[in-house]
Formats: sequence, structure tokens, C-alpha cells
Amino acid sequence: MNITIVLNEAYPIGMAATNRIHLYAKRFKECGHNVEIIVPRPTERHHTIPKNHEIKGEYEGIPFKYPLSPVRNNSFIKRRINDFLSFFKTTGYIFRKKRNTDVLLIVDNRWYMIFTCKIFSLFYKCKFVLEISEFPFVFYDNNFFNNIYRSLYIKNIFRLFDGLIVISDSLFSYFEDKINKNAKQIIIPILTNTHNFQPSANNSGEIVYTGALNQFKDGIMDLLQGYVTFNKKTPGKKLVLMGDLNVSPDKDEVIAFIDKNNMREKIEITGYVDRSVMIRRMSDAAVLALAKPSNRQAEHCFPTKIAEYLSTGKPVLTTTTGSIPQFLTNRKDSYLTEPNNPDELANTLSDIFSDYDQAKIVGKNGRELAQNEFDYNKQVDKIITFFNELLNKKN
Repeated sequence: MNITIVLNEAYPIGMAATNRIHLYAKRFKECGHNVEIIVPRPTERHHTIPKNHEIKGEYEGIPFKYPLSPVRNNSFIKRRINDFLSFFKTTGYIFRKKRNTDVLLIVDNRWYMIFTCKIFSLFYKCKFVLEISEFPFVFYDNNFFNNIYRSLYIKNIFRLFDGLIVISDSLFSYFEDKINKNAKQIIIPILTNTHNFQPSANNSGEIVYTGALNQFKDGIMDLLQGYVTFNKKTPGKKLVLMGDLNVSPDKDEVIAFIDKNNMREKIEITGYVDRSVMIRRMSDAAVLALAKPSNRQAEHCFPTKIAEYLSTGKPVLTTTTGSIPQFLTNRKDSYLTEPNNPDELANTLSDIFSDYDQAKIVGKNGRELAQNEFDYNKQVDKIITFFNELLNKKN
């Protein structure tokens, strides 16, 4: 099978979506299928050291290509021009070089990219599949023009696909009446490569969070408030926030809160760190935490970081949002708290540290859950079967 992936995210170094699609491609390759990842726009910010600087190459055996430079220009006008050029270079490359594609998998919500890829799929008779892990337009402002665009998009765009890969039952249900009658869906939950997270006897005593330091997505302010309350009862445990605060919409609020509560010495914000460093610090942590709040985004998503947290074998503290309680069991394989409740989070942290021997058992059970439910081998094999069903299906 020849699989072409259009990924509108940084690659090979990126956030959750990048890691998820990489595990797709890795398993496709391991199973003998040809795969290439194409990134259809520059992704690296011009004012930082680029994490991805190669126009093309291989990462863990997966070939990838940026049709234009990975680094965004420092000029607003030139960035728009480069986005325009990158779109045409991407489509030109696909039409010239990927004619033998059996499945075109797109992770991109731009209507013009989707429409162009649909034309390619019709012309070369390949299956066109969308991977979507977020509720559509959940981050859009609610205004007149956005509402019109959202309505037209939802009514028309999702009917262009032969198949959808979604991350949760709620997304599956949402799309049931928005795809064409011949299309198929498959639910693929969060993924992890458990081999990358070997259990460690080390214990730094740290409470570790990894991610975007964003309140709307990850409840970063709830985590900070819960930690401050916990620290008053149980001092001496550092909170480590592994992420780039400079790209967070809540940067000023986070800094102000830390300063107001005199927490500069007790809360470490690492900034961007290499993935190997991140994995080591996660594996050495005492607790891995995510205070995801209750909102529409959380209702329909399933945070990938949960699978990676569980893979470490360390105790995981998170909230009962979205698909999390569907898979995780409180005080058996994780610690679950009510969302938007920093006081309960603080009390649960106290419970973990007051009986850490029991917490270690919970952490061990969590790793077993990750191996049984979220390891990429098992889940991506379902996608391969799904693709074969699409290819064998008569329209």
C-alpha cells in the first residue's frame, strides 16, 4: 500500500498531533507499506532557533518533505507569500510525484488544501481520508462571519472524504450525519510507543506537566492554583511545567500568578526541551499531572499526553473530562479529579504523597493500561485494516 500523509504540523519535532501521526507512519512502515509525510507550509517561528530545519529527510525511517523552507519569514507579507507558494509547491509535488498513492491521509483543516487533495484523489482514484482529533472550529471566535464560514464548511467539506479517523466516541457521533453515505469512520484513541518510556526507579519528587501551558486546553491556571494550595500543606515538592510559555495565550497570567504567590523558586518552567530530555524527566517524576478543564474542546478530545504519562509507570493525576474516564479508573490506574476544581486537585496530590507506595502500584497499573490499550502497534494495525476495507469497497 502506498500512503501519502499531508500534515499541517511541524515535523519531525512537534506537539501531540505530530507525535500521533509519526506513530501512524512508523507502524505503516513496519508493516511493509510505503509512506511519506508532506508538510504543506513553513512551521518554524522565525524568532526562535528552528527545531525543524531540513527541507527533506528521514526520521526513524519515515521520509518527509517541506516543499518550501520549514522556517517562517520575519515579514508578515513574505509569510503570506510563502504560505501561498508552499500550497502550490505542495500540490504540484503531490500531482507529479505521488500518482501511485493508494490512500491520501490529510491532517489539515484548510478548505482549499482539502479541496485540492480531493481533486487529486478523484483524478488518480485513491482513497481520501481525514484524521481529526479536535472538535471543528472549537478555537474560533463566535462572530457573524466565522459563523457563516463554519456553517458552510461543516455542511460541505466533511462530505468530501472516503473515511475519517477520529479520536473519540463523541467525535464519531458528531460526524455521523456530516459525512457522505458511503464514507466510513474509525475511532483510534490516544497512542504511545511504550518502549520509549522504560520504568525508572528514580524519583525526583517533582510534579511534572508537559504541554502548551494553556488554560483553555490544559487547565494550566487550575494546576497552578491546585499546586499552591497543595504546597501549603505539603511543601518541598517542585512543580515542573515543560513547555514554551512564550507561545501560550496565558503567558502574562501565569507569570503574574507565580509572582503573586512567591512561587519562583518552587515552579520551574523549562521552555522547549529536547524530547529525550522530556522523556527522562517524565520518567523520573513523582507525579505526572494534567488539570484539563471542562469545555467543548475537552468534551470531544482525548489528550495524547495521557498515554505518554501512563507509559512512564509513574502515578498520573488528571480530570474526568472527555474520553478519559471511559478508559481510566480512579485509584486503580490513575488519579481522577473533578475538572475546574483546584482544591480537589490539591487534596488528591496530598493523597498521592501521603501513601506513595500505593501510588506506585497505581502507576504500574497505568503502564499496563497503556500497553494494553494505547500502544501504537495495536491501534495503527486497525487503521491498516480500515484502509484495506476502503480500498476493497465498491462505490
